[in-house]
Amino acid sequence: MPLPLIPIILGGASLAAAALGIKKGVDAKSDFDSAKSWNKKAQSLYDEASNELKSAHDDAQEAIKLLGESKFEIYEDSIIPFVEIFSKIKNIDFKDSRLLEAANLPQITNAELNEIKQAALEMKEVVGGGIAALGSGGLAGLAAYGSVGLLGTASTGTAIGTLSGVAATNATLAWLGGGSLAAGGLGMAGGTVVLGGIVAGPVLAVGGMMLASKAEAAKHDAYANYDKAQLAAEQMKTATVATNGIHKRFNEINEVLNALNDRFVPLLNSLEELVASNDNYSTYTEIDKKGVFIVASTAKTIKSIMEAPLIDESGALTPDSHKALEFAEERLSSL
Repeated sequence: MPLPLIPIILGGASLAAAALGIKKGVDAKSDFDSAKSWNKKAQSLYDEASNELKSAHDDAQEAIKLLGESKFEIYEDSIIPFVEIFSKIKNIDFKDSRLLEAANLPQITNAELNEIKQAALEMKEVVGGGIAALGSGGLAGLAAYGSVGLLGTASTGTAIGTLSGVAATNATLAWLGGGSLAAGGLGMAGGTVVLGGIVAGPVLAVGGMMLASKAEAAKHDAYANYDKAQLAAEQMKTATVATNGIHKRFNEINEVLNALNDRFVPLLNSLEELVASNDNYSTYTEIDKKGVFIVASTAKTIKSIMEAPLIDESGALTPDSHKALEFAEERLSSL
């Protein structure tokens, strides 16, 4: 008796369906394994670049803090006392060409002396409140620009909460210095808008149900994740290079400023002794006149370096910062 045909056909179809199901299951597992591997690579790539940028950020932030503190102390302990002592001297005349030749220094004009006095008067109120009154934003602004005009109005004991001008709109300064845009404060996103174009970490599509219909999509998502992570990593590497450059320049300026100030303080002490005994410049010996000129010229140099803008509105190092460094090194070699 012949076997029933229909059950055999149905049985074959069931086997084929089962085999297809097994294949899809194997393919799905392979796709999900691939997706998991690529997602892991993407996360690792992103995390490594992010950690390097974070480390560069922390180093630069410390350099900015130290330079801000140095400038504050130099204003407080050197520039303001210089102006107070120098203002007591009568009949000053720096137009003598023999004096300039003997000192081997550039001319210093009355206008420049007045600028030093004005800066000292403006900073006197700020330093009166103590360094804590600046806050992180004020300290960063002082480090990057060195001008009290960029700091908010302060009174003794009152913290400066805002910056004005370029400092207030500089995302890089706020990010690196821990300060604020106008008043606020920025995290990683704020600084990297300038330093590399990153607004935030890429949104990575990770996970998914273990279904054959989802497996292929998960694999494609993983490839896309890696591409996003690769782009973000390149941007963060660019930001890291820029941040390391800022860190290096701020450290260089800090070192040369402190070296200049170390030379300046003994000169200032000698000037104080001279003025205490005789405040009439016209009666000074040639050596004393030269000494007064050297102190004034060095004060001018220090003020110029402290007020040279180190980063511009886009967050890049300025040509002025390099010129200030060269000028300071040249001045150091002549003292």
